[in-house]
Amino acid sequence: MTAARALVLVLVTVVAAPARADDVEVRIPDKLVVAAGEPGTLNVAIAVDHGHAISRDAALIIDLAPDAALHVKKRRLGRADAVDPEADAPRFAIAVRADTAGSASIGVRVRFWLCTAHACKPVDLKRNVAVEIDAGSGSGSGSGS
Repeated sequence: MTAARALVLVLVTVVAAPARADDVEVRIPDKLVVAAGEPGTLNVAIAVDHGHAISRDAALIIDLAPDAALHVKKRRLGRADAVDPEADAPRFAIAVRADTAGSASIGVRVRFWLCTAHACKPVDLKRNVAVEIDAGSGSGSGSGS
């Protein structure tokens, strides 16, 4: 590999690098317990370090991919769907419902731009949440991990 090609590769890697984990924390629980026939809540929260901000000029998108046994009102959420859309650290309370007992999962993808005073970087995070569906009435809410 020539020096010029190596430099181009390094530059592309630096420009396209996602935000570091120590700049932002996206809290999504690993497991959610809901009661069949009753609503539960999947909580998703985004927190950024001092000196960083979530861009208001670019979209903040949460895509949900629930198994067939689960129901959500919307599969794509944006900043307007946050508990407080104007918050610097948005939090989402996503209603989840299942009709029958068993187990399922929800794929969650969170995308946004994390900015400092000088530059912005894309954040693209994917998680899978295991959902336990109890036959009787139960807790119905998940906590962040």
